[in-house]
Amino acid sequence: MFLGPVLALALAAQPVGEKPVIRSHADLPPTEFKVGPLPSEAFMSDAFLRETVPAVRLEAERLLREYRIEDPAISQRLRTGLAAIALLQARPRDAERLIAEQRASETKPQLRQVGYMLADAMAAGLRPGGSRDCAASAARITALLEAAPAEVAREEVLFRYGRVQVSSPVYYQGTAVGAVDPYTRPNAGMGTFDILLLAIWRAESEGVPACREPLTRAFRAWLDAPETQPTDIWVARQPKAGALTGARPVTVAVWDTGIDLGLFGDRLAIDPAEPLDGKDNDGNGVVDDVHGPTFDGRFLPSAAPLPLPSPALAPRLGFQMAIEKGQLDINYGFDTPEARMFAERARTASAAEQGVDVSFSEEMFNRSHGTWVASALLDGADWIRLYNLRQILLAPTVGAPPTMVEETDRWVAALPALAARLRGSGVRVVNMSWSVNADALARDLMTSGIERDPEKAYERGKALYLKIAAAFQALVDDCPGILFIAAAGNSNQSDDIMAGMPQGVKAPNFLAVGATNSAGRASTFTTFGPSVRIYAQGERTPTRGPGGMTLLMDGTSLAAPLVSRAAAGMLAINPDLKPADVIDGLIATSTEGEGGLKLLHAADAIDWAQERR
Repeated sequence: MFLGPVLALALAAQPVGEKPVIRSHADLPPTEFKVGPLPSEAFMSDAFLRETVPAVRLEAERLLREYRIEDPAISQRLRTGLAAIALLQARPRDAERLIAEQRASETKPQLRQVGYMLADAMAAGLRPGGSRDCAASAARITALLEAAPAEVAREEVLFRYGRVQVSSPVYYQGTAVGAVDPYTRPNAGMGTFDILLLAIWRAESEGVPACREPLTRAFRAWLDAPETQPTDIWVARQPKAGALTGARPVTVAVWDTGIDLGLFGDRLAIDPAEPLDGKDNDGNGVVDDVHGPTFDGRFLPSAAPLPLPSPALAPRLGFQMAIEKGQLDINYGFDTPEARMFAERARTASAAEQGVDVSFSEEMFNRSHGTWVASALLDGADWIRLYNLRQILLAPTVGAPPTMVEETDRWVAALPALAARLRGSGVRVVNMSWSVNADALARDLMTSGIERDPEKAYERGKALYLKIAAAFQALVDDCPGILFIAAAGNSNQSDDIMAGMPQGVKAPNFLAVGATNSAGRASTFTTFGPSVRIYAQGERTPTRGPGGMTLLMDGTSLAAPLVSRAAAGMLAINPDLKPADVIDGLIATSTEGEGGLKLLHAADAIDWAQERR
């Protein structure tokens, strides 16, 4: 372990008696730990427990003790990582104390009640010498669930049930092979945050499989009880049958990773700036992008409406889709063929095989995300015409992260022309279910090898972010007649801590959307704060992926298009409404949820627009 000069300077600069502040990942001291050639091999070794874990424990405890941590995601990782270390070191009472402290700090009621329940159950069943009392672990789950109202906790319980079904040493090793090894230089050090995640995986992979059956029975007894079945407030809020019959279609742009246009038939917008004439009329490098401008993940012109599968993914595309669906189905407690296949593979396939599965998940996500969003927006809403705006910085293939430098310059340079094209295309609403922030840009700079020093990477990432932020603010300002709607983000942080774009835009034609569960309570993951002005369903959201596979999805990415859909309905009924009018109507007709959340009421919003014709 070593402490770099950044930490020494930070400590020296603090007034006497005041703790230094950690507000983001960039403020974490640059402490590193050597774990061996590859993380996937190291974290299951005896040396990891004997040498790395004690050192990381000391550093994590020091951070909690000596710093004022303002980012709740950082303090959460420190406490839950330390709880995992306590389990690995057979200190169950310390684990229980840390879990209780973390629950007490949570802002979301479901996490205060049942958060971190698997670690809690493992602590309850851990005995001197490391033996396990599975009955005690299952009893702890039962006791937690008996005190948890279903309308608050069901989705969190389902997710933890899913973890019980898949947890195994090879599952977490495979996760490390696919998601950690590619981004860690061989024999290089790893930061405190990353080592704590490995400790969490190690603790769960050791503690859960031995008690899988009794834990499963405890979860299922609660999940299957009539009184714990899900409540859905959103069905009754949909527009009444016939409310939009004969309404003038409204063009909505899905600014995302690209869309499988074949799923939406005659519902596609036709952009007059790019007629089907075999010419690149707008000079963006793509001929006849009649349904919207399309660029690849490095912001180079592309005629493909969604990312094509890489040569490595293409032969296993169907199998990978089944894997993704299986994991989602397990997280919803569904007993489907895909769920059973995924659970069996998680427990028995080799780490190398599962590493391949994980390595393709990011590419599958990038390829599918825009279609999921478009489906949530359009399915059943025949008053919408879809405009495909594929312009997101993404890694196009496994192991090839964007550098975020040249790509950022190309992106920023293209935005003025994009604003002109949006204005001329008849787009009334733009949905943006993505985010970029300085921390993410810094990580990409480190991953790509452009920067090796974390402090320099963050400063460069911050400069890139400020360039993007200014360009996006200018774009929204240049399109005053278009309503921009953005997903708030899935950081479980306040909006000021997350500090992302486009979420940080300040304009009368901009609205950020948070997510709730089916009962209208804030999701555990949703970003929140004063700029998140309205919430919509972001859990159990029906959607379709490329090729038409039906899935239920979570995320503010799915909440935002439901608000965009309602906004489009208002404009279809009353085309004279300005963006600020639409926002006023959405807010005025929302209902108040727990904690003062403004919950979308699409039917009332459309009635509001009708009354103002």
